[in-house]
Amino acid sequence: MSSTRSSLATLTVLGFLAAAAALPSAAHAAADDDAGPQTWAVAPATADGPDGRPAFDYVVEPGDSADDAVAVRNLGERPLTVALYAQDAVQTPENAFEVLTEQDDAERIGAWVRLDATEVTVPARSNVVVPFTVTVPEGAEPGDHAGAIVAVSTPSEADSATVQYRVGTRIHLRVAGLVDAALDIDRIDGSYEGRWAPWATAPLDVVATLENTGNVRVEPAAHVRVTGLFGWWSAEAPVDGLDEILPEGAQSVVTEVGDVPPIGPLWVTVEITDVTSAGQDVTGITAITSATTVVWAVPWVLVVIIALLAVAMTVAIVNLRRRLRGADPVAASTHADAGAAPLL
Repeated sequence: MSSTRSSLATLTVLGFLAAAAALPSAAHAAADDDAGPQTWAVAPATADGPDGRPAFDYVVEPGDSADDAVAVRNLGERPLTVALYAQDAVQTPENAFEVLTEQDDAERIGAWVRLDATEVTVPARSNVVVPFTVTVPEGAEPGDHAGAIVAVSTPSEADSATVQYRVGTRIHLRVAGLVDAALDIDRIDGSYEGRWAPWATAPLDVVATLENTGNVRVEPAAHVRVTGLFGWWSAEAPVDGLDEILPEGAQSVVTEVGDVPPIGPLWVTVEITDVTSAGQDVTGITAITSATTVVWAVPWVLVVIIALLAVAMTVAIVNLRRRLRGADPVAASTHADAGAAPLL
């Protein structure tokens, strides 16, 4: 397998570092009280040990390979044994970087990475470096692929713990080829809760789900635009909390537009304004869709007051008509008696 670090490219890693809860960089497992907890970490490395990279990032041509190494660090006070494996990763709508289990079928990163060792024992307060090779098949689909190298605890027979802990470091690999950047706003919803004061403004909450339908990971910037009937009123708000989205991944975010008046139907549009990928601006080549929904901002207190007034007026009119109908026969009889001439 002929390829060296010259075939690697250091790419900017954005967003996914904040999702450490889904793939922790360090973990601990229960151990004997006198030995203390077992704690370890997994990190990119050279032959000498961890090298400070936050994750593995590669650009590889189909059919080529890349050599690298991963370090397992034992932060505890007794020897540690862990199992190592590589696996594919997906992204949940909650923006969690989720690595598949070892039992799941690997189709990309998990199938392309070959570790020199699948189980290591690390002395206390030390680390073990495990070389590995990433080999990209000839027919690999161009674009970005995500995965991780994971170290799983392997409790000894003396340990009472039955829970396994996973610690991993991420792999982002771009297969060279045609870049197809595309973002779709898959869903948009809005909710408005009016105040008791008839004309008081209130916040409008907008929930949008952005889906990466292209083949490269992207980090979008977007805003929400709200427009009233005939454009008499409008407002905009940035969509905060957007992070990098993997291909076939999605991310749901909530945006609040404040001080929205209760003026009836509101047209709410989510628009993607800028897109970057691995630190590069790809807005001009990204297929982008926007989405619009209608949210009713109704002054319910005023509506209730008007409805009650309408009911009261209706009742009053009905009662008046009943009284008038009841008075008509008497009035007619009186008029007839007064106009009759006496017979001679």
